[in-house]
Amino acid sequence: MKKLIAALVMISALVFALPAAAGSRCDASADECIEKMKTKLAEKAWLGIDYDKAGHGRWSVKQVYANSPAEQAGFQAGDILIAMQGEDYTKENKKAIKAAWAKLDVGSDVQYVVKREGSKVKLNAVLAHVPQDLQQQWLAEYVQENHPEHRLASSN
Repeated sequence: MKKLIAALVMISALVFALPAAAGSRCDASADECIEKMKTKLAEKAWLGIDYDKAGHGRWSVKQVYANSPAEQAGFQAGDILIAMQGEDYTKENKKAIKAAWAKLDVGSDVQYVVKREGSKVKLNAVLAHVPQDLQQQWLAEYVQENHPEHRLASSN
């Protein structure tokens, strides 16, 4: 569930992230949720990292997806996220980071600063669409968590 929440935050806090994070189930029907989430995922910009808390209110890159904008930009596992689009990337600044993400679209050129081996490194990434297989994975995880009575067809 932590991986799902982190991924959903990185794609700008989908409408469905709040009920999942709060531990409550969605009030809409499973079919309504699935259709709405499919639409949102198809439109969302994607960087291609998973991350964990790193201490001091920061996050570290846990995984860089192959062939992702993050990989192309030079992100590496272990990088500490320092800034995005000039916004301090900290827990205390979460609102501003979400607001900055909300302004980004597929094709947006995003400037990051990461800390790597004690030095700050500037990286530029051009955001892409979330890959279809990852969309399916996130959708399945969401449905399992929030609508366990519903079975997803594997060909969605």
